[in-house]
Amino acid sequence: MVRRNLSKLALALTVVLMASCSEDDAMDNPDMGGDTNSTSIYITDAPVDQANVQAVFITVSDVMVNGESIEGFNTTTIELSSLTAGKTELLGQLNLDAGSTNDITLKLADTDAAGNAPGNYVMLDGNIKDELGGAMEIKLSDSAEIMSEVENELVLDFDLRKSIVQNGDDYSFVSESMLESNIRAVNTANAGMLSGTVDNSTEADAELVIAYVYPKGSFSDSEEEMNSEGVLFANAASSAVVSSEGDFEIHYLDEGDYELHFASYKDEDADGMLEFNSMIGAETSGALDLNGFTVDAETETEITISFIGLLGL
Repeated sequence: MVRRNLSKLALALTVVLMASCSEDDAMDNPDMGGDTNSTSIYITDAPVDQANVQAVFITVSDVMVNGESIEGFNTTTIELSSLTAGKTELLGQLNLDAGSTNDITLKLADTDAAGNAPGNYVMLDGNIKDELGGAMEIKLSDSAEIMSEVENELVLDFDLRKSIVQNGDDYSFVSESMLESNIRAVNTANAGMLSGTVDNSTEADAELVIAYVYPKGSFSDSEEEMNSEGVLFANAASSAVVSSEGDFEIHYLDEGDYELHFASYKDEDADGMLEFNSMIGAETSGALDLNGFTVDAETETEITISFIGLLGL
């Protein structure tokens, strides 16, 4: 009788100890037993500002988030320059723990999806391919928040305008460190959109007008000068071409405060390439201040703008 009761007691203690150890393991290793959240991963782009560039292609061989690759991902060649104005291409899906991502890596291949070189290139007039660079791993400096109990959409904004540079007749990627800092990672649940209409866009007297959005207080005159790698307006959060009708859209902006600036471009020396001409003075008809406005998550901020002349001319 006593022996049987002791056996029951020993069994009960074993169960308690096992449960306790499991709880301790879960506390020490949050990834064990934690709920993961379905996350769709997309890629998008901001426009290139060179008139002789027909298209830009990259070939992605792997996509990793928090050290985990997209299962079943096949090497894919993407016409990145077509993914502007909010357009995206789905790369795949992962189940991720809630919280901030600690590592996002894009692997680029040196051949395209069909096995032909180059894998990453600019398509110039006359269907000439100019190689941008070979195989590389791009470890993003940016991170994004993965939300619990929702369908997450993680958008990687490549921003070709800041990621490729022209040297004479050749194009190439910027340095690896700058490339890693240029690509933004945004969860659409935490992002909004800015849309605008310029009611007198012809006042810019330009072949191309680009709208640049900056975190509030971060723009300075030095942005009008090329940085060490030959990039203008290098610290802009994003940008958009103003259409001939005066419309523009800037998507996937993290919720926060911003300022908006406009620049005109012309082919001043008739070499087939557009050069920065001048900043454009602008004002709004409403209460919104171009030097400080808020973009809210999952919201479209609309703005109507009038150009008031070229600055510094």
